[in-house]
Amino acid sequence: MKIIAGSAKGFPLLVPKGEVRPTQDRVREALFNILTPLLPGARVLDLFCGTGSVGLEALSRGAAYACLVDASAAACRTARQNLTRTKLNHAIVVQSDCLSFTRRSCEQFNLIFADPPYCKSPGDRDMIAELLTGRAAELLLPGGYFIAEAQLGYGVGDRLTRDFSGWRIVDERSYGKNTLLFYQPAS
Repeated sequence: MKIIAGSAKGFPLLVPKGEVRPTQDRVREALFNILTPLLPGARVLDLFCGTGSVGLEALSRGAAYACLVDASAAACRTARQNLTRTKLNHAIVVQSDCLSFTRRSCEQFNLIFADPPYCKSPGDRDMIAELLTGRAAELLLPGGYFIAEAQLGYGVGDRLTRDFSGWRIVDERSYGKNTLLFYQPAS
């Protein structure tokens, strides 16, 4: 796993064992090819950050600031190490439950990326749905995007349950079983 492009291109990232499921390089590369025009000067929120790869990639490609949030102490420690090793500045790592963080944050962002544990069976907690029915829209700057990574199956990974009041899907890309859903507030 490495930074794909930008000022830290090719830099290998540390990954904590057994703690995270990092966004695959090919999915991250596709995501950032789409986001390239939006990155210069952007403020990025990477929820369920794991290694911090999404926030780090955004910084490497010109984002002005990244906030990396994860509940896992090991993931946060690894994200901090990756920030230090890549020398990418203008970022913070916050150890917090991502849903709690969004309920109390006063910051606003151009891009919010959420890659929570996937819903794999009925009854699994759909954290993307919880974010989209919570305060996520208040955390977006005008013209911003909420990007969710889901896997085919249940929750937002099911084509019948990915629409939310107050949001519209403006783009959707599939990479094998992984899907990126690009949301914007409907108003």
